[in-house]
Amino acid sequence: MKDNQLSAMEKRRMFLMLFLILLLFLGILGKLFWIQIVASESYSSRGINLVKNSVIQRQRALVLESGRGEILDRNLQPLTGKIVKALVAFPINSDYAMNGQEVSKLARILQTSTDRWVAFARNLKEPQVWGTQDGGEALSLSAQQVTEIDGLGLANVKVVEMENRYPAEMTARQLVGFIGQNPDRVMQIYGADLNKGKVSLTTKIGGSGLEKSFDTWLRGVGETSISYFTDAGKRPLAGLDARMIAPDNSFYPVKLITTLDSRVQLQIEALMDKLGIREGAAVVQEASDGNVIAMASRPNYNPLQVDLASKNWSNYTLKATAPGSIFKTIVAAAALDEKVVTPTETFDCEGALGKYGFTCWRKEGHGPLTLEEGFAQSCNIVFANVMQRLTASQLEAYANKLGVLNEVGWTGKTDTRAVLEQFDAEEAGQLFAAHTPENDEGVLMQTAIGQRDVRMTPLQASNMVVTLLNDGKGFMPRIVQEIRYQTGREMESFPVKSLVAKEGKISAATSRTLLNWMREVVTEGTGQGLQNAKWKLAGKSGTAQIQNGTQEKVNQWFIGYGPVENPKYAVSVVIKNTDPAESNKAIPLFKGIMDILASQGLSNSK
Repeated sequence: MKDNQLSAMEKRRMFLMLFLILLLFLGILGKLFWIQIVASESYSSRGINLVKNSVIQRQRALVLESGRGEILDRNLQPLTGKIVKALVAFPINSDYAMNGQEVSKLARILQTSTDRWVAFARNLKEPQVWGTQDGGEALSLSAQQVTEIDGLGLANVKVVEMENRYPAEMTARQLVGFIGQNPDRVMQIYGADLNKGKVSLTTKIGGSGLEKSFDTWLRGVGETSISYFTDAGKRPLAGLDARMIAPDNSFYPVKLITTLDSRVQLQIEALMDKLGIREGAAVVQEASDGNVIAMASRPNYNPLQVDLASKNWSNYTLKATAPGSIFKTIVAAAALDEKVVTPTETFDCEGALGKYGFTCWRKEGHGPLTLEEGFAQSCNIVFANVMQRLTASQLEAYANKLGVLNEVGWTGKTDTRAVLEQFDAEEAGQLFAAHTPENDEGVLMQTAIGQRDVRMTPLQASNMVVTLLNDGKGFMPRIVQEIRYQTGREMESFPVKSLVAKEGKISAATSRTLLNWMREVVTEGTGQGLQNAKWKLAGKSGTAQIQNGTQEKVNQWFIGYGPVENPKYAVSVVIKNTDPAESNKAIPLFKGIMDILASQGLSNSK
């Protein structure tokens, strides 16, 4: 009886155990059903999409277009974003790769060797565009090449349309700038978008130039990419191999419309290269409102391979450097408006002043000169004598009136941003250094001829001429006039703005006098090399002695306007860090730029 009872108890235990095992098994099945069927697109508290992530494991994607806005010139010609036909190679199982005969045909079409193609394709881990393997840009395929490649029907290559953000022939590279990875700046500027997953720490953003100043507009709403799907063995998935993924938004990317004329810009850069200018800058502005027509900087650089340490990417039109005698324009303005010199008064130049070791560039001297004649001949002695009648505060006031001590580029509020500065990393000018004794007579004499601590940017220099051409009224130079949606509708506009100094402006009479004196610089002074230009020109020369390490170098300047009868453009050029024995290239560059402008029928900005 007892044995029978034990047997019944054991049976109940076994039944209970089997029941629990069955429940556990059913629970596991239920969980798997929930994960794979019900919650496959939102699993766990983090909302992980299992379907999406399982596909990503087999997906190989390549960005074809960044989604960034276009940068265009005033005639709507693109400065960035050239669309080309390119060849993409995908990493797939070797059994599906092309055979030797196919490789030979493809190499012939691409005008390369079979060995080079095999070396490119053999070790692919991610999709890659042909031509970019050495850090270059995508090879643009002709219509015939596209037809022949499509005719091969290869499984591991595909012809696509893609954007060359910075094509090899692009101009205004320092002005346009570059994009790159900057995790710290992404967190600083786009923290909210980072938290929402709209950007990542590796998202490329503007690193310099317009790309940086206008990054919040140019960034766009997403990339266009091509994805290639394979199974775990890197075999193409039938019907799912290559797929285009692009944002569906008719308003983006936006169009950034600049005031630049790319035809003029391109010719100016070619001229700088022809003249062998290693380091320098040139600015062209419209006389009527200060709009920037061209802004060229040398040395050049490759936006696809930026060496931050080299500074080649830096825009020298916005960098302050010693101006030399072009600064005499400010001294002359102060002397005329303050009436410290009479028109007929003469100053005797014997080549040296007799104290402070102060000398004129013409060692034998100029003899007796009026201020007008001293300006045309750029006589240091005349301006040293004039400066003895002015104070440091007066000189500073007129430097401010002519806009050479502060950033002058377009600055203002927009609909989407508190304050926008159109020019990236523009430097302020300088009259005196921090610990310089401003009222020391020797200091003031050196300052009067644009030496010692004086610094000015080429943009400030050309804008000073614009101010004179408008009877002392200054403008903020503008490089971007508007931003448009892709549909063509206006998104933002940046109107012409005045540049007003707290000290006021120089008189219209003094402005006109200085413009006339600039004519005499060309007709009988230091700018006579401009007399055979296409237009009659006017301007002011400058040569600044600078110290580059242990070597003495010079900056060669020329600023001015043309044509004299009906001024349309103000131009400034500087050739930096040249050997004192080198021939002057500033005047040939200035003349060449004016000849380019004379040959162009330029359209006006808004």
